[in-house]
Amino acid sequence: MKAFINLLVILFIALVAACSKKSYCGKTYSPTQHIDVYLDKADIRKGYITIGSANLAKGFSSMDAMQQKVIELGKSNGADGVIMTLTENGILTQQNGTGVVSKTKKQKVIVINSSSTTPMKEKRIVATFIKYE
Repeated sequence: MKAFINLLVILFIALVAACSKKSYCGKTYSPTQHIDVYLDKADIRKGYITIGSANLAKGFSSMDAMQQKVIELGKSNGADGVIMTLTENGILTQQNGTGVVSKTKKQKVIVINSSSTTPMKEKRIVATFIKYE
């Protein structure tokens, strides 16, 4: 029974991940072919303006896939560069088992109930898109 509940939780998480969308907020310019990637705004040696931001989390098979999606999103919106910040949010998931009632020959009732809490971390990339001046 526990394996069935775990399977349902995994299927639910996969469904939510498949339905998640990227969120871009900002101005759009002509698409660019190259985008510079920064991990800290102090590394940028040119003058720039911020043109938009995005927040990506679920729906990617790896961090590399998520970063590549950020770069493609920046190119399609005309960014010259992107500042990527990795964040992790702690999430607790809780599973409650189902009670099982059985009677023995002496008519005693046996109830089995289980519950578990699992800590998880959700990795997210916050991207700030820039245009050089």
